[in-house]
Amino acid sequence: MNRIRILTDSVANQIAAGEVIERPASLLKELVENAIDAQARRIRVEIRGGGKSLIQVTDDGHGMSRDDALLCLERHATSKIRDSADIAAIRTLGFRGEAIPSMAAVSRFHLLTREPDTAVGTELEIHGGKLLFVREAGCAAGTQVAVRNLFYNLPARKKFLRSDATEIGHLHHVFLLHAIAQPRIAWTLQYDSRIVHELPPASDEPQVALLARVRGLHGPQLAGELLPVGFERDGVRIHGLIGKPGLSRSNRSELYCFVNSRPVDSRAVYYGLIEGYHTALMRGRYPVCFLFVQVDPALVDVNIHPAKREVRFREDARIQGTVIEAIRRALGTNVPAPIGVTLRSQPPQPQPPGIPAGMPTIIQTVHPPSIFPPQIQVPFQVMAAQAQGANLHAPPIANRDSQEQVPRDNTGSLTLLGVFADLYVVAMDTGGLIIVDQHAAHERILFEQMMNRLGRESAPSQRLLLPQSIELSPRDAVDLRAHVPLLESMGFGIAEFGERNFIVDALPPFVKIETLAQLLRSIVDELREAGRQVNRDRFAEETVARTVCRHAVKANDTLQTEEIKRLLMDLHACSSPFTCPHGRPTMLRLTQAELEKKFGRRPE
Repeated sequence: MNRIRILTDSVANQIAAGEVIERPASLLKELVENAIDAQARRIRVEIRGGGKSLIQVTDDGHGMSRDDALLCLERHATSKIRDSADIAAIRTLGFRGEAIPSMAAVSRFHLLTREPDTAVGTELEIHGGKLLFVREAGCAAGTQVAVRNLFYNLPARKKFLRSDATEIGHLHHVFLLHAIAQPRIAWTLQYDSRIVHELPPASDEPQVALLARVRGLHGPQLAGELLPVGFERDGVRIHGLIGKPGLSRSNRSELYCFVNSRPVDSRAVYYGLIEGYHTALMRGRYPVCFLFVQVDPALVDVNIHPAKREVRFREDARIQGTVIEAIRRALGTNVPAPIGVTLRSQPPQPQPPGIPAGMPTIIQTVHPPSIFPPQIQVPFQVMAAQAQGANLHAPPIANRDSQEQVPRDNTGSLTLLGVFADLYVVAMDTGGLIIVDQHAAHERILFEQMMNRLGRESAPSQRLLLPQSIELSPRDAVDLRAHVPLLESMGFGIAEFGERNFIVDALPPFVKIETLAQLLRSIVDELREAGRQVNRDRFAEETVARTVCRHAVKANDTLQTEEIKRLLMDLHACSSPFTCPHGRPTMLRLTQAELEKKFGRRPE
């Protein structure tokens, strides 16, 4: 008995749909690319039920004749290429001839099309790969494709689709990619009879057009933090917009890369981006950018995967080098000093009386503005002042060598000596010298204060004098909206104010107002990585640990005497005062015995 048989066209198309049409967003991508290749000037996208009920794309491109409309339903039928030589220099977005028959095989497919120079158009309907009718119809010039009930005849595939909100997020991302890639095309996006985006065609000048499109999609806040890129070398042209240093994400969600106006993933381009930023970008962070690479089509291979998302360059090093140079030139002198560091020239400090010239001294500088918000200040009872400082109730200090700890209830007086290198607080008690890392200590204080607030039903918040409006990308807005209750429990006051806007009228006391937009973006990234079924305590610990690191006092943040006193008292009040949330020590002790060994007064 023969075991090998040829599959029917219907089954073959359903199998092929598994590669080409993974989810509604894949279907939208193919339809939009066809509209762009048809030289459309206006593209309208309508979505219902997360794309599972309806995805309809209407364009005013060159349309199709009756014969072409029927022929496009056949596998490997395309107008983009004709022979093998064309594969080596593909200039269109689509070329494989698989998308239309694949989507027609797994949905209720409706096509309406007319060429501009004909009086009558063509209408056809296909259900599950079976042609129901084809007839003449009156319609506007261009093409309209409506795909309903996706995977209705493949229940096994349909059950793998996610919720409507998740699928809408993917659909919106596809729309954003192509709207950014084609700013000269007018775009309209409609969800369930509601207009979400209505973007007019932008200027003919590429850079101006791109900036206008980014402003229309992402808002003026993000657009105002971008720098233009324009560089060409050895036949490779780089242009677009990149974020200023300090504007970054913890993932690649806002890293848009286009090769010959095709949205792609490219390791060569990503490597060039990261290397171009170099020290202007924190390790583990990703830039915000809208980067276009124009190169000879013969030097790039887009025929790697049916989704055409990945590309391969013939000379990766050439592309990388050009991207690196373009990024460095764009940053130029716009690279600011790192946040928290003030570049200043300090006059020589006078030598204290009684200290021989040339001897090192510990000098505490005073910085007028307080870096501690009033809401986290703990009342501090000043003890009798002494000539060298003030006596404080000191926390027990861990001996780093012996790992022995003084019992917590045996607190004595601590004499503050000063601050070394604007980072290390130096003090002493009867047991020896104590050195406290002000950054690590402040991290621990903020971490425990925030975690204690999360343990209560109502977390304290600091009301803003003027509520601040934050505009997020559509994908970020969906994720933030789902986790507003969690953020409210952390002390944020957040309310929706439109499709992608949120009003923030209250903050946890430790958050600095100027970092609010970046902070929300970072929290959204971490929420997305953790998933929707995130454990509140685990997420809170990891998020707060990362957040307080960014907001704790840094090296070169000079403190007033009262601030140092408060820092030490707050550290003493912590349940785990000896390490920061990342495990680094907050303080070290040099005992009298260790000092005597160093000076040869005690045998080793």
